[in-house]
Amino acid sequence: MGKSVFLQDKYVKLYKVIGVTAGVYLAFRYALPLFAPFVAAYLLAGAVRPVVLFLKRRLHIPMSVGGGLVLFLLVAVLGTGLIFLGKLLVEQIVRFIENYGGYRDAAMGAAERFCSRVDGWFSLKAGTAGEMMHTGLARVEKAMDEDILPKLSKQSVAAMGSFAYGVAGVIITFVAAVLLLGEKEKYAKGYRRSPFYAEAKQVLGRLSEAGVAYLKTQGILMLLVGLVCTVGFLFVKREYALLLGIGVAVFDAFPVLGSGLILVPWAVVCLLQGNYGSMAILIVMYLLCIVVREGLEPKLLGNRIGIPPLYTLMAVYVGVELFGFWGVILGPFGLVIIRAVLDTEKEEHGFRVR
Repeated sequence: MGKSVFLQDKYVKLYKVIGVTAGVYLAFRYALPLFAPFVAAYLLAGAVRPVVLFLKRRLHIPMSVGGGLVLFLLVAVLGTGLIFLGKLLVEQIVRFIENYGGYRDAAMGAAERFCSRVDGWFSLKAGTAGEMMHTGLARVEKAMDEDILPKLSKQSVAAMGSFAYGVAGVIITFVAAVLLLGEKEKYAKGYRRSPFYAEAKQVLGRLSEAGVAYLKTQGILMLLVGLVCTVGFLFVKREYALLLGIGVAVFDAFPVLGSGLILVPWAVVCLLQGNYGSMAILIVMYLLCIVVREGLEPKLLGNRIGIPPLYTLMAVYVGVELFGFWGVILGPFGLVIIRAVLDTEKEEHGFRVR
C-alpha cells in the first residue's frame, strides 16, 4: 500500500512538471509575442528602480519624473554610442568599398599562390587547384546573382517593416516602464487583490531577478570578449582595434553566429597570405572567446539565478532549438518560471525546497 502511494505521488509530481513545462512553452510561443513590450518594461523598470529611488530620497524627485529622466539618459547614452559606432562602421564600409578592387586582387593572388603550393604538394598538373578554385568561385557568383541577391532584395522590404515594428515596440516598452515606476503603488494594490498574488509574486520576483542577472552576465561577457579581441587586434596591428573588438563582441553574443564566423575565416586568409603570426593570434583570440563564453556564461548566470550551471547550459540549448535566437533568453527564463511555480506549490504543502 505504501509503495503504491509513493509511486502515485511520483507520477503526480511528474505530471505537474510536464504540465507546467507545457504551459510555459505555450505561453512563450503564443502569449509572449503579444505582451513582450510590457514584460520588457517590467524588467527594465526593475533594473532602474534603485536609481529612481535614490533620486527620490536625495533630491525629492517624483518617481514618474525620475523614471522618465533615468530612461531618457539611458536612451541618450545608448543612442549616442550606437550612432558613434555606426558612423565608424559606415566609414569603414565606405573605405572597404573604395579599396575593394585592391583587396580582391590581393586575395586572389594569395589564393593562386596557395593553389600552386597545393599542386606541388600533391604532384598535380600545374594549374589544377587554381582551376578548381575558379570553378568554385564562378558557382558562388552565379548563386549570388541568381538566388541570394534576389532573396535579399525581397527580404529588405520585410526587414524595414520589422525595423519599424521594433521601434514602435521599444517606444511602448519605455513608456510602460515610466508608468510602472510612477504608479507602482496603484498597480500593486490591484495586483495584491488578485487570487494568484502569492504565486505570481514569487514567479515574477524570480523572473525579474533572473532578467537583471542575465543582462549583467551578457554585459560582463561582451566586455571580456571585447577586451580580448581589442588586445588581439592591437597585436595584429589593426588600425581600428577597438572598433573591431566591439564588433566581434557584439557578434559573439549571437548563438548561431559567434566570433568564429569572423575570426576563423580571417585566420584562413592570413594562412593563405603566409602571415602565420597573425593567423596564430587570431586562432588564440578565438579560443579565448570560446573559453570566456562557454566557460563563464553558465557559471555566472547559473550562480546568480539559483540554477546549476549545467541546467543553465541545457536551458540555453533547448531554448535556441525551440525559439531560435531569442531562446538564449527564453530558455533560462523558462527554467526559472518552471522552478518558481513548482517551488511555490511545494511551499504551500509545507515542503520548502532548499
